[in-house]
Amino acid sequence: MKLPLSFVLIVTSSLSAKDEVDFNTQIKSLLSNRCIACHGPDEENREAGLRLDTFEGATRDLDGYSAIIAGDAEESEVMFRVTLDDDDEELMPPKGKGQRLSDEEIALFTEWINQGAKYDKHWSYKTPSRLIVPDAVHPVDYFIDAKLKNENLNFSQAADSKTLARRVSLDLIGLPPTLEELHTFLSDESTNAYENYVDQLLLRPEFGEHWARMWLDLARYADSAGYADDRARTIWAFRDYVIKAFNENLPFDQFTIEQLAGDLLPKPSEQQLIATAFHRNTQTNNEGGTNDEEFRNVAVVDRVNTTFATWMGTTMACAQCHTHKYDPITHEEYFQAFDILNQTQDADKRDESPVISIFSDQQKKQRKQLEAEINQLEESLKSPHGNEKLAQKLAAWEKDMGTTRWEILKPTQAKSQSGATLTLSDDGSVLASGEKKATDEYKFTFQSSLKTVAGLRVELLTDESLTQGGPSRNHNLVLNEIILNSIELPNLGHGVKKGQFVRIELDGKDRILHVAEVQVFVGDKNVALTGKATQSTTGYGGVAKLAIDGNTYGDFQKSKSVTHNANGDADAWWEVDLGEERSLNKLAVWNRTDSGLHSRLDGFRLQVLSSDRHVVWEKKFPKAPKRDLLVSLDGSEVGQFVKASASYEQARFEAYKAIDGNMKQDSGWAIAGGHGRDHYGVFTLKRPIAGGELTVRLIQNYPNHAIGKVRLSVTDELNPGPAIPDHVKNILKVVSTDRSGKQNQELMRFFIQHGTEGKRINERIATLRKKLNSIKPYSTVPVLKQVVPANERETFIHLRGSYLNHGPKVKANFPSALAPPLPRVTKPNRLDLAKWIMNKDNPLTARVSANRFWEKIFGIGLVSTSEEFGSQGELPSHPKLLDWLATEFIRMEWDMKAFIKLLVTSRTYQQSSHVSDDMAARDPANRLLARGPRVRLSAEMVRDQALAVSGLLSKKMFGPPVRPPQPDMGIKAAFGGGIDWKTSKGEDRFRRGIYTNWRRSNPYPSMATFDAPNREVCTVRRGTTNTPLQALVTMNDPVYVEAAQSLARTMAKSSNLLAEQISNGFKICLSRDPQNSELDRLVSLFHQVKKRYDKDVGLAKKMATDPIGPAPKDLNVADLAALTVTGNVLLNLDEMMMKR
Repeated sequence: MKLPLSFVLIVTSSLSAKDEVDFNTQIKSLLSNRCIACHGPDEENREAGLRLDTFEGATRDLDGYSAIIAGDAEESEVMFRVTLDDDDEELMPPKGKGQRLSDEEIALFTEWINQGAKYDKHWSYKTPSRLIVPDAVHPVDYFIDAKLKNENLNFSQAADSKTLARRVSLDLIGLPPTLEELHTFLSDESTNAYENYVDQLLLRPEFGEHWARMWLDLARYADSAGYADDRARTIWAFRDYVIKAFNENLPFDQFTIEQLAGDLLPKPSEQQLIATAFHRNTQTNNEGGTNDEEFRNVAVVDRVNTTFATWMGTTMACAQCHTHKYDPITHEEYFQAFDILNQTQDADKRDESPVISIFSDQQKKQRKQLEAEINQLEESLKSPHGNEKLAQKLAAWEKDMGTTRWEILKPTQAKSQSGATLTLSDDGSVLASGEKKATDEYKFTFQSSLKTVAGLRVELLTDESLTQGGPSRNHNLVLNEIILNSIELPNLGHGVKKGQFVRIELDGKDRILHVAEVQVFVGDKNVALTGKATQSTTGYGGVAKLAIDGNTYGDFQKSKSVTHNANGDADAWWEVDLGEERSLNKLAVWNRTDSGLHSRLDGFRLQVLSSDRHVVWEKKFPKAPKRDLLVSLDGSEVGQFVKASASYEQARFEAYKAIDGNMKQDSGWAIAGGHGRDHYGVFTLKRPIAGGELTVRLIQNYPNHAIGKVRLSVTDELNPGPAIPDHVKNILKVVSTDRSGKQNQELMRFFIQHGTEGKRINERIATLRKKLNSIKPYSTVPVLKQVVPANERETFIHLRGSYLNHGPKVKANFPSALAPPLPRVTKPNRLDLAKWIMNKDNPLTARVSANRFWEKIFGIGLVSTSEEFGSQGELPSHPKLLDWLATEFIRMEWDMKAFIKLLVTSRTYQQSSHVSDDMAARDPANRLLARGPRVRLSAEMVRDQALAVSGLLSKKMFGPPVRPPQPDMGIKAAFGGGIDWKTSKGEDRFRRGIYTNWRRSNPYPSMATFDAPNREVCTVRRGTTNTPLQALVTMNDPVYVEAAQSLARTMAKSSNLLAEQISNGFKICLSRDPQNSELDRLVSLFHQVKKRYDKDVGLAKKMATDPIGPAPKDLNVADLAALTVTGNVLLNLDEMMMKR
């Protein structure tokens, strides 16, 4: 039976009026634990329409009565319900919904109602208040001392210097001090010796390695992608970013902004982009049959939950399926926050896109040098003025202008495909007249006196018989393609290859075969266009027929007209079937040209096969062409043009398009706007061809745009002078001293574009770019990248948490109850979210962050539930101290090292950790802080410390994850292959734990035993267990055995006296001298085990050398084995595992 309410009222009425009941510390937990689940913010699960989490809801008129009547507990329905008998159906809380209130709780609740039922905002949602602390006392100690005095307690005595040196070293760098470091500290007699020691530790590179561990737990960092297959993920650059951020003391607000929105900063640096991998640590699922969009949504949910857990200590996940049952976060607000994080390009893809390339420091230096030279050369091309060397070469070029020797060709034969009349003149020109058709082709045969031909000049000439005086037959002309052959045989049956199939083969595994176009000529006709193409495999949409579609443009991304086989193809091939055997005289292969990937075709074989598939012609090409390759099969030699210039050319119809291999009507040299004037073009061959009998074909496929009058010339000079445009000719007519600045600029620009110096510079640029492109990234890292506005996703409330079950559409916003909104932000993005989180008016972030640093130093936070600052979390043990620390962190401008120093320089921190039986019973968790921290080391620290004291620990920092020794279990996972690994070589075996490969499905066993998480989700606070498995690890794991062997060798070399050897080992491990009783027991252990090893040399050798390696020749193996056992005991001491 409970006490009747009338009796409770009599009792509470006797309380002093000054004993005001505090809602946050005395009442809220009662409501949260007994009432709010059914009568709280969650409207979907609210019983009887009653809210008890707000004053308005609790006092609302419920048809003649109210749950709470402020000032009158006796008339309040809630007090009637909580005092009913146990078997009454109306008793609150109902059975199964919480323990009924005790008499003391009822009395407290009654008094609160009688005092006016004053509700208050949850303590962590209120702006932190800052008390003034006297200058003469350390701020931390001021608050701790006040609480201790209130409990009739005092600080413990200060820890001794050796203990303190080890404690703060473990806290700041995660490693114990070496004997040298300890000696230096103890020898410092200055008044600020300890502070100096702290400052030195804060500057050590090991500081970042140690403190990054805490953040990597929050970031759920792992070197694998998670889920069933848990494949490897390359993201270690993020781990290195975190280490560097702590070492460089990046302000915590900037640290936050870079991780949440580094890509949205103006001109983000590489490190700021890497920082965004914080939210690319989410798991991805690429198992067959999974839905990418489903798991993309799962990743965004994880990002929402992780963001609010990490920075605001809020269980945001509780609002994912419905309004939060305890805290003022609605279902809608959850998805408003979701919308902010829903606008990134990643989409649960196997390739982890988007990613950025990471280069090593040496590579960056090399790339910077190459890029600087390229930029300098390119700048010289853009702004060459003031370059004395170029000016001299320009003057020499101008002097030699027009000295190219051209031989005018007089046709022995001239034929028009359209049937037009081609009239030959004595000056070598040819005039077209008569028949006109939409398209045409002029074919000329010449006899040249030159032995070789290196260039061709095409003159387009005026004539009064032509429309508008020419040089076109109509209003304009387009020369689509020029084809130059030497010693072409008139009888195509002689020397040609008869074949039905033309085939390209690329031998080897995992070779990529892609071609833009393959042309097969019978006479002058490309018969491949009507053939049927096939290939070994198809990948990336690059079907075989794209190589016979008439489009020679080789940019795979832009043209969408390049074939591509599938990854993993072996002995790739492509071929075209011409339908029947044809007499073939030329083949052309056009390669892919983008991204420097032309070399993928290196070593390809080109074949002609008969109808019964016998090879009739074959040639292998060790080096693939950068653009195109033309092969003659009939004995003729085909000229390949590489450069073009013209005295006049129409916009978008430049001269080079007459030699680009594209015969389509919209690719050619045209002269619109230049009617009634002579023009000419100079076309340079890649390599000279034989002179003598030559044929030239002028292809004109643009309807009604035929040439009216033309004259052709050839030269054997390797670099014929370019065609001089009219405006350049006019400049050259002006004496150099009389030219304007603009004229000089124009002349220099033309010289660079067409002269030998420009060619030399461009060739140098091409060489440098090739070298630049050959520097492959050291690594890659997945990053966040915002979608473009056109691709922004719509966000809907997920009913019951299902991404397929849409509720109302929502727009990005912040949870209103947690912190004030940002002014003038109507559509927040991730950068706005980061600024909102770090806003000085946000009451949670500074408290949560200060508490996290405190927890890492003292072992437990001022708020013990560091993951929960909401209604279900614990109240702070020292609320005024927490508020002061929060405001101080902001005042320090988020200086993390300064904040940590503030904590470790306090008297509170420097106390002895010794605890009496009385205090152990009274305050087992040290919540009052009447003694110093005594905490079991983290998993990484246990291993790192063993390696450090043994002398094995590598100081190497950064880079790919390593695989230290672990027991070979021979176990296979259901998915994703084996869980054993190949141990790293050299010093990588002994890197710090933070560099260990972290696979989610199989964390490094010894670390998992010491409570390291698998990091599938954000870990705010690691648990601490104490199990026999941990002892088995530190006594038998190969890492600890090898550490003991190395420690034994260090002890053996330190002295000739056994007691001194063991004493030195003890001091190395624990930073103090052993007591006599401790030393005696260890010496006794040594002698005990040595007797056995003296009798069994084989066993002694195994203990002393496996796995570390052969024993030094000057050491006795039995002694070394016994010292190894002794060292193993030292590594397993409780004091070794503790920060005391």
